[in-house]
Amino acid sequence: MRNYIFYTVILLLSITNFSNVLFAQSTNEKYNALNDYFGTIIKDTTRAFFVAKEKINSNETLNIFGLNDIMIIDSAGNGKGDATLYKKKDFEKMKNEYKDKCLPGKRIWCNEDFWSKDNFRYKKVILESMNTNKEIEIILDKYNRADIEVYGFSEPIYYQNKKYLVFTVIKSHLAGYSWFIIIMKKIKGKWIVTHKGENPNLIN
Repeated sequence: MRNYIFYTVILLLSITNFSNVLFAQSTNEKYNALNDYFGTIIKDTTRAFFVAKEKINSNETLNIFGLNDIMIIDSAGNGKGDATLYKKKDFEKMKNEYKDKCLPGKRIWCNEDFWSKDNFRYKKVILESMNTNKEIEIILDKYNRADIEVYGFSEPIYYQNKKYLVFTVIKSHLAGYSWFIIIMKKIKGKWIVTHKGENPNLIN
């Protein structure tokens, strides 16, 4: 009986440890993809980049993906419509797994789910709150600048059995914002943008 209990405890601990390792690996892959994308938008490495400290609610990612207004992106950055990536069965699986994963804040922001500087390879990231009524206006006033751009990101989520990672990007500035989803696939050890999706009902 004692041996049975001992081996049961060992088995449970092994399973728990294995699950934790898989979760950590999955999280690292998600942030690797986000950072590989972030590297493509950094044009001037001498300047600081503002990032919303709150994560965008993944429901936004699901809403945009579900509209199936998706472009395939070639190596030169050019896009053309692609109606083949969206498959209802795969989308429903993704939706069931990731919807309502954070406590909603104002508009599209999570209330208690935040980015940290450690999540980014680029060290000149400044995290500021966008979960306010005035959003970017408060940041412009704080730094007394009108040229600030604030990037917002949702937690990357898997699609088609971890073949793709998908996340929402918002780039806010004084004149407005651009708002889209990025879809990435790991190719030769690096996450590459393969598709981009938008909400045609929003003016970017």
